[in-house]
Amino acid sequence: MTRRLAVAGLAALPVLAGCDSPSPASADLLIQPIEIESVAVRVLESSPPQASAHVRGLIGDGCSSLHSVRQERSEATVVLTILRQRPADAVCTQIAKLYDETIRLDGTFPPGRYVLRVNGFETSFTSE
Repeated sequence: MTRRLAVAGLAALPVLAGCDSPSPASADLLIQPIEIESVAVRVLESSPPQASAHVRGLIGDGCSSLHSVRQERSEATVVLTILRQRPADAVCTQIAKLYDETIRLDGTFPPGRYVLRVNGFETSFTSE
């Protein structure tokens, strides 16, 4: 009887470790934006001026992982999309995975006013 309880305890470990889900090859993945907590833009003293964004947020639970970071620019507006992935039907630990990265913004930033949107979080910055 002791052996059966020990084996049953080991079978529960994947749930406690983070995620009890089918193998990634057979799982349907949910791909969603991460939650953004703060964005700080720094214009670098370079010629021509460049900029970077320090982004902090929440990737998700124990089954979530970073999927991709995409960047688009239209004139004075830069849009960053930061996505996470997780198995669709997974049972996951509720331990938050944090995102804390500095992302170099593509292109140059001649003097002017700019807008940066990261997953719906918006901030403006000025290059002089």
